[in-house]
Amino acid sequence: MRKEVMAAVILAAMAPVAMAQSDAPAPAAAPAYDTAAAKAAVATLADELEKNFVFPDTAKRYAAALRAKLAAGGYDGAADGYALAMAVTADLQAIAPDGHLAMFAPGGPQSQRVGQPSTQQKIGNAPLPPAPMEQAGMIAPGIAYVRFNGFFGQPETLKAFTAFLDQYAGAKTLIIDARTHRGGGLDEMDVMFPRIFDKAQAVMVMDTRVSFAEGAGALPFRSLVKVDAPAELARVEHRVTPSSPASPWAKTKIYYLTSPRTASAAEHLASVFKGTKRATLIGATTAGAGHYGGTAPLGGGYSAFIPVGRSYFPGGDGWEQVGIKPDVAVAPERALYEALVREGVSTAEAEKLSASHMPTGPMERRQPGKR
Repeated sequence: MRKEVMAAVILAAMAPVAMAQSDAPAPAAAPAYDTAAAKAAVATLADELEKNFVFPDTAKRYAAALRAKLAAGGYDGAADGYALAMAVTADLQAIAPDGHLAMFAPGGPQSQRVGQPSTQQKIGNAPLPPAPMEQAGMIAPGIAYVRFNGFFGQPETLKAFTAFLDQYAGAKTLIIDARTHRGGGLDEMDVMFPRIFDKAQAVMVMDTRVSFAEGAGALPFRSLVKVDAPAELARVEHRVTPSSPASPWAKTKIYYLTSPRTASAAEHLASVFKGTKRATLIGATTAGAGHYGGTAPLGGGYSAFIPVGRSYFPGGDGWEQVGIKPDVAVAPERALYEALVREGVSTAEAEKLSASHMPTGPMERRQPGKR
């Protein structure tokens, strides 16, 4: 878990496992249910939470509750591993809600590494997840558009995003559609930030529980810089170093489209945009998944996503459970239309473009424990 988390370090909402749960059903062919293995996994989860969950006091409450229910036989009646994992997740969320914390059954999302792309395999009849980056190009004269469904750091996506930014440098407006953004890491942001900012600055603070950070290894992104912190924390800043010479993108107006599905790494970006006032957020309040972490194996094929740190804009607060409010509040389905009209596109043309660039994925808030 340690190396995987710091390799993904964000957020959240991280790749399809964490920052980005969708609504896929339980695996179609789950292994035979082993009560002893299931109970052992819950006991291991209690230990992992107590050691590594972002807030030590809450970690103790989680662990004590799991151990007490185990001792009382409260998990003995689970029908299968999926039912057990959902029950444990619900119990933890009832104690202290967290946008990422969840237990997973054998054969579930734990087979994917945090911060890495989906295995692209169907679960039951669920559709494949959408591509990380879609419909990148000029949407109207002078207006560039790109939709991200996740920041998974795939080389081909980073190459395509770099080519997009190179090709359309000089656009007067950039619209970044994050209405179906399920989270991920920093790579895509680190491709963009040197171009769109014109001064060096820290754009995010990330506090990790030191008990976890001490064994996590080197920082996974060059844009992260370790700074002083209280004894119980390991603190890094996400810093921007502008391009030299300055990129034409530094003068471009930016709109960032959000929904209740916009989660984790996408909220990291939303917070940066809002805190620096570099972009106008249009849509609805984001998911409120602000604690980053990684997948811990629990034995017996079970795993859990355990948040080990939190992010917040320098001098501000995080967004866990509250989300990030847009500057312009509209229904997510109308966010692109609103941005286009504000940039002088006719209402009729804006309607057409909004329809042709409507995300196919859900824009509703996802629930912890579901992919």
